[in-house]
This record gives sequence, structure tokens and C-alpha cells, in this order.
Amino acid sequence: MKSFIEGKGEPEVAVVYCTHGDETAGKKAVEKLLEEEQPDLRKAVKFVFANEKAFQQGERYVDTDLNRSFPGSAESNSHEERLAADMMEELQNIKVLDIHETSTSPVPFALFTWSDEETVDTLRSAGVDSAVEISYTSGCGINHYGGVEVEVGPKKSEKAVNQAYKLLKDFLINQGVVKGETDYSSPEIYKVYGTVSKLEEDWMPVSENFESVDEGDVIAERDSGRIVADEDFVPILFSDTYSNILGFKAVRLEKVETSFYSQGED
Repeated sequence: MKSFIEGKGEPEVAVVYCTHGDETAGKKAVEKLLEEEQPDLRKAVKFVFANEKAFQQGERYVDTDLNRSFPGSAESNSHEERLAADMMEELQNIKVLDIHETSTSPVPFALFTWSDEETVDTLRSAGVDSAVEISYTSGCGINHYGGVEVEVGPKKSEKAVNQAYKLLKDFLINQGVVKGETDYSSPEIYKVYGTVSKLEEDWMPVSENFESVDEGDVIAERDSGRIVADEDFVPILFSDTYSNILGFKAVRLEKVETSFYSQGED
């Protein structure tokens, strides 16, 4: 992990990138921003180059998925679990924007687990139209230190870099770190409550993410058959990249129209 601060004063916001070593859009966006904005930063911002070792190896992770390794342990044999413990200390009491890449669509969108004032402010500052409450999953950094993950894509594309740069710039403008004008968003909120399992890897999802499906709708196909929905739900992160699931089930909640709603509210 490499952590550094740009700008004067004590940082109130942090930008994390390369949580997964093969997701480089955030790194490129940060480099572009600092090249353009470094002399004009109005406030301090902390940047965290998370899994530098995996990035250098061109791999998603070294030993274990970092975003399933929190809270981690300084005594672990796993590189990522030791790294998670370090990040837990590094990212306490600060607004966190963590930039990821995905092969799913549509993008960009956000993921969050806490609903405190600072997290919702971070969420709206990034300017996304869709956001997913994903506390259903365990081991993610945002489950432990809060903040927001943003997903851009398609993975390994220039489009992903451009999306990452815009989200980063909007976030820092709304947080008063850099000059500019942009609006807070009021994203549609979805809450994950389950997954759709698959026994083999060759199923191809046919349902659209964030588009509701009804019980009985075809949600995945292969030459030998189909998988149909066993209930009404909203597909989230449906793709052919997971080994044992098609993706996540969610319900649609209300839009975030204000910068605050109390922690734990559904």
C-alpha cells in the first residue's frame, strides 16, 4: 500500500484505487487529476494506492481477494489480509471514494453499506444515477470503514478511465477540494438481499442489470437450457465473470433526495 497526501492541511476525504491490482482506471484517473489540478487544490486529500503488489504483478490479488479480506490481520500469512489491516487504520474517520472496474453494465454506479450522513454525502458527491446498498456481502472494506465504491467500465477500457476521472472530479468539486461546478445527484437506491447461484460457469446472463424481472422470466441461457427467475427482483452485477453465481438479487428503494438519512434506516 502506498498512501500520500496532496494539498495543505488535514485531509477530510480519501480516494482509494487498485484495491484489485488489475483494475487500473482509478490509478490513471488520479494521475490525470494530479497532473491537471495539483497546484490548485483548495484542501488536502489522501490518496491510497491499495494493492500495489498485485498491480505490479498484473493480477487481481496476490493471495486472497482484498475486498473480501477485511478487517484483516497484521499476523496473517495472506498479503491481502495484512494489507486490509493496514487500510483499516489508514481510512478511519474520513470520507472514502474507492474506484473499481467492472465488466457489467450499465455503468457507472455506486456501492455502499453504511447510511450515515458522511456516506450519503460521499454518494451524492460522486454524481452517480444508481447506487446499491450491499451490506449483504461480507469482507468488503466499506463494510468496516464506510465510504462508497464506484464501478466504472467496461473493464480495461479508455471509457472506464474517463468515467473514473469524471466521478473523481465531481466528488472533489462537491467536497470543495478542487474548483469547478457540478451538481449533487439523487441516485436510485437498490438493496441487495440475495444471489442467484449457478452450478457451472457456462451460463450467460440475459437479464439487464437494474431492470426488474418477474418470476418465470428467463435470466440466463446456455445451449442445453435456461434459468428462470424464482421470484420478482432487480438484477445487480449480473455477468459471466463469477464462478458460482450469476449475480445479486435486489429490491428498489426510494431515491436519495437529501444529504442525510439515519444509519440503519431501510
